[in-house]
Amino acid sequence: MTVSSQLSEDRSVELVEFQRLKGLSDNSAVEALAKDLGVVYVTAITRDGCSGCMEQKPLFRELAREMTSDLAEKVHFSNVHVRYVDSDRAESWESKRMFRHAAYPTYLVHVRSREGVLEVFRAVYPTMEELRKQTHESLDLAKFYKEEA
Repeated sequence: MTVSSQLSEDRSVELVEFQRLKGLSDNSAVEALAKDLGVVYVTAITRDGCSGCMEQKPLFRELAREMTSDLAEKVHFSNVHVRYVDSDRAESWESKRMFRHAAYPTYLVHVRSREGVLEVFRAVYPTMEELRKQTHESLDLAKFYKEEA
């Protein structure tokens, strides 16, 4: 996995280059991000040159640090990063097709059930407080699906 120069290493957020997911089907890409029962998966989809992505990056990392420290194995944060240059927008369009998002940054919250991965929340450029609220509200759902399985 390669990491864009726009991203720096942070253990609280798993960095996933979109190129790593490109060969997967739409469902398989989400399945690759949300692997285990009982965990709430919070994913940021970002791209090179996105000012909103750069603005929210430190806020998302801080949220991830706080929540993973408090909730340990119950939450997982990842950042799917899309390469982008004006002369080649193909990867950005492929990401939009695969994840069905309209803009950057888009945030997704998923939980896994025995039937597969379920989307709980999706938003473009939400406040981190809203993302925290949605993540906390999804904890009971993740626990339920783990116990049910």
